[in-house]
Amino acid sequence: MQTVFHRPWQSLALGCCLLSTLPVARAQDAPKAVPVQNVSVGNEGEEKKKGDLSATLLTQKEARTMRLSIPAPRGQIVDRNGVAFASNRVVNYLALNFPFMDKATPEKILSFAKGKINAANRLLGKNWSLPDDRLLSHYEHRRWLPLVFSIEDTLNVEITDEQQKLLAPLLEDGLLLQPAYIRSYPKDDSACHIIGYTGKTRPLPLGPIADGDQLFEEMEGREGLEVTFDSWLKGIPGEINLLFDPDGKLLADEVLRRPAPGRTVVTTLDFNLQKYAENALKKGARNGGAMVIMDIRNGDILAMASNPGFNLNEFVPGVRSARWEEFTSDPRKPLTDRCFRGAYPPASTFKIVTALGALESGKVSANTAYNCSTSFLVGDRYFNNWNTKSDEGPMNVISAIKRSCNTWFYQAALDTGADPITNMALRLGFGERTGIPLKGEAAGNVPTNADHRILGGELANIAIGQGAVLVSPLQVCQAMAAIGDGVNMPQPRLVKQVQTIGELVVDATEPRVRRQVNLDPGHRDTVVKGMVAVVSGSGGTGRNAAIKKAQIAGKTGTAQWVPAKDQNLAWFTGFLPASQPVLAFAVVYEGRPGEKVGGGAIAAPIVNEVFTKYFEGAPTDDPLVAALKDVPQALAVDEGEMDGIPAQESRPAEAAPPPPPPEQKTLGGFFRKLFKRGS
Repeated sequence: MQTVFHRPWQSLALGCCLLSTLPVARAQDAPKAVPVQNVSVGNEGEEKKKGDLSATLLTQKEARTMRLSIPAPRGQIVDRNGVAFASNRVVNYLALNFPFMDKATPEKILSFAKGKINAANRLLGKNWSLPDDRLLSHYEHRRWLPLVFSIEDTLNVEITDEQQKLLAPLLEDGLLLQPAYIRSYPKDDSACHIIGYTGKTRPLPLGPIADGDQLFEEMEGREGLEVTFDSWLKGIPGEINLLFDPDGKLLADEVLRRPAPGRTVVTTLDFNLQKYAENALKKGARNGGAMVIMDIRNGDILAMASNPGFNLNEFVPGVRSARWEEFTSDPRKPLTDRCFRGAYPPASTFKIVTALGALESGKVSANTAYNCSTSFLVGDRYFNNWNTKSDEGPMNVISAIKRSCNTWFYQAALDTGADPITNMALRLGFGERTGIPLKGEAAGNVPTNADHRILGGELANIAIGQGAVLVSPLQVCQAMAAIGDGVNMPQPRLVKQVQTIGELVVDATEPRVRRQVNLDPGHRDTVVKGMVAVVSGSGGTGRNAAIKKAQIAGKTGTAQWVPAKDQNLAWFTGFLPASQPVLAFAVVYEGRPGEKVGGGAIAAPIVNEVFTKYFEGAPTDDPLVAALKDVPQALAVDEGEMDGIPAQESRPAEAAPPPPPPEQKTLGGFFRKLFKRGS
């Protein structure tokens, strides 16, 4: 950074800024704030007593004393290891520095101001300007303070080091560099939806200077954690008293209260894992997708990646109107976090819920066999299996999960009834917000008999995660954490604590159990065997997710999403290691219109890439690596046994009813259509 020219009291902002830009882990190495001398300097450079200055003010009409507010630098937002997602940096804006003009006229004021602005424009190749009334008003009411004019699209424009070199001959002669600290996002687009961005609290005043006016613009949170934790992040403003002589020279500055930097918000995110997930989505889910990874032991959200995203630095100091228009008109919705705001049909991932509900009801056992046919008749409608080419024969629940057989789950759901299945979904956290500290979280939807009577056709759709069932990737990951544990559902935790620069914790979110799910161990083991077979078994639909470091228990899913546009979804979810779960995850991929997608072909490879990269790159003392060190790498694939297929369970598909006779083109038929009568 080149030497900047500014008034002495402005160095306070620079010193305070340095404190809040340090990583949490190095807070003790923070440089000291730039000192401000509390002395009074007269016109001839001699020190005077403050009493003499006050007396002088009484006899000099144009002298001024003012008490101004110094905005506090915002606190940092960091990952669990102190890697900064949000911090601050010092910038300089180009500003007018009006002198006192004897017998000032509007023409004289404007001539001075425009001359200085035009000289800067010629040097920098800019066309900056301010309206005449703005220049005249500032001179009349606020000429003691700098007036920034390096503005484009209503936003202050930073003066670069190269530009500062060019401007050096002009500075301190009607022009100066106004220092300020602004938000900085060192990781650009990483965790952009979670971190959020800031905006101006309010514009600087335009009228006469009043006590408490700000030295420069203050920022407030607008999205993400920036707004949720705004009261912690914004700190406490300082206060300074300034004395100017009639010619606008600073006579004295007295810091009445130094600004207290905002607190540091420590998230549960792991930057490396977050970045691996984001990179995998950028490559494998360009149209849209999301991935959530959670620590089953405490509910910590280690990664919550949504693609497409955006560079947070485009919102510093504010987003340009044309760019905002691009964001809001983009059909891929880059400003929307799909992890917690998305509401999707869960597709075949919901079959895990159906299986657990059916087993718990007692209507279905681990050995109950149904024929996995290409279709199954419910009422007067055929419901298809995803494999429409050939019957796959009788299956138990383990094989049905492994092969994701729709027709097996239709039959199991109809024998079980709706309540055990929908109750299990609610028990696993579907249909309600997780409670993470971000606004706009989707609650999803689970239809129940309490809402309306669920008939056979709707139940068949629910059993395979279609119809009115809607979930977020975060909810799916939460459910997998509960199944992985078997007893407790952890409360998802996104922020660990809030602390001072000196690492004194002032607020903390302790890990807690959200609810006890208390799954029957036998039923859970049966379902986990099916999930292991999905990835490790012969013919499993999720083989592309397998990694070397740990065995994954998972479930694929493919869903109709926007039928009008022929858009489908691909899912893969589960936990690892299968034998002693530590991490739960969920991935969703948004297909393009007309694109053929599949959970095993598209979503499962994303899981493989993320965890392979993480375990290859993590140091040996990484807590997650250590947690997996003594865990058995694999479970044997056990597909269980099958009972004989009783007649009442086989439910062979009936012949389709004959088509209705062609409708006679009569006036009667026309009116029946018009009033929606007839068969």
